[in-house]
Amino acid sequence: MGKKNRKKIKKTKEFKTELERKGEMDNIKNKLSQFGLSEEFEGIKTFHQEADKFINTGEPWSGKIPIKGCQRVLFIIFTPNKLKESTAALLYDKNV
Repeated sequence: MGKKNRKKIKKTKEFKTELERKGEMDNIKNKLSQFGLSEEFEGIKTFHQEADKFINTGEPWSGKIPIKGCQRVLFIIFTPNKLKESTAALLYDKNV
């Protein structure tokens, strides 16, 4: 019964540095360009703006960006937590 009296010590979260955020965003941008998605697409421009904002401020962001003309949606999760990786996934959507 004495376990309730023990205090938990919370670990402080480690955040990514600007260089680490930039490296992750460069990796995602390179993969998108390998798929032939350049800044000519409206959704990719939006992605680049959000990525630059994330690199500079480090604020977390997630959302879906429709890419018109290729029936895809870019699902993005930007996280400043060092233990988690920022991700971007291209999903098929026939309504776009």
